[in-house]
Amino acid sequence: MPMMVSLVRRSHVLEASEMKAREEAFREIFGACADVPKFLPDSKDKNLVAVVGEVHDIEELRRISRTPEGDDMMRKFGFLEQLNYFLEEA
Repeated sequence: MPMMVSLVRRSHVLEASEMKAREEAFREIFGACADVPKFLPDSKDKNLVAVVGEVHDIEELRRISRTPEGDDMMRKFGFLEQLNYFLEEA
């Protein structure tokens, strides 16, 4: 199961209640293809984060993220844009 690191710009820092809701929404929408990722904020810009997690099926993750439900979930929790991503070699 490869690890993915995604560099993301977000609109705001999530509060604890938002983090819990994001984790639940992520499990519901993306749970079949990836584990709930961790957010590692940039030390100088808290709206720039590395999203780190295990991916079971990268093609399914990509497909779901392009659906209205996947896009809505990401926007709801502050994702503005993915700047880059890196996959661990299998």
